[in-house]
Amino acid sequence: MAEIKDRYVNALIELSEENDTLEKDLEQAILIRNALNDDDVKAFLVHPHVPDSAKHRLFQNNFSTKITQEFMGFLYLMVRKNRESLIIPVLEEYIVRINKRSGRIEAKIVSAKALTNDQIESIRIVLTRQTGMQIMVHTAVDPDVISGFYILMDGRIFDGTLRSELNMMKEHLKRGNLG
Repeated sequence: MAEIKDRYVNALIELSEENDTLEKDLEQAILIRNALNDDDVKAFLVHPHVPDSAKHRLFQNNFSTKITQEFMGFLYLMVRKNRESLIIPVLEEYIVRINKRSGRIEAKIVSAKALTNDQIESIRIVLTRQTGMQIMVHTAVDPDVISGFYILMDGRIFDGTLRSELNMMKEHLKRGNLG
């Protein structure tokens, strides 16, 4: 499946390069990803009894005035090839690759309670220094996080939560290593 996903990502990038519309296409990919990245929408798209025409209507109603014909064609192609489950992964990889080319990385900070703008900016500055890239921060609140926060960035997790600290302490105690 990864090979198929990469083929679609490469084709979208090639199309954007040919049309010299990388930044515009990046914005459209983010718009589509965000709109379709809902459990109910994903279930609708992959449901075998939902006709292709209903899926096309969903795209038409939500995107017809907001995205290019190339992206609309991509969505229709994914439906025609029964690859609806790959739409979000393809768009996510496309976004990551275009951002990396432009020296940007998306980072998601998940915390127990909402962070202040100053806290978010401090984290962004540290991440920018560590990566040498511009960091685009998204935040989320997860009440299951006991304390602290974790960061999802570039396929990695940086965990600074109390739960991870307690788990590390537990492992050290199991091994008899208290120092």
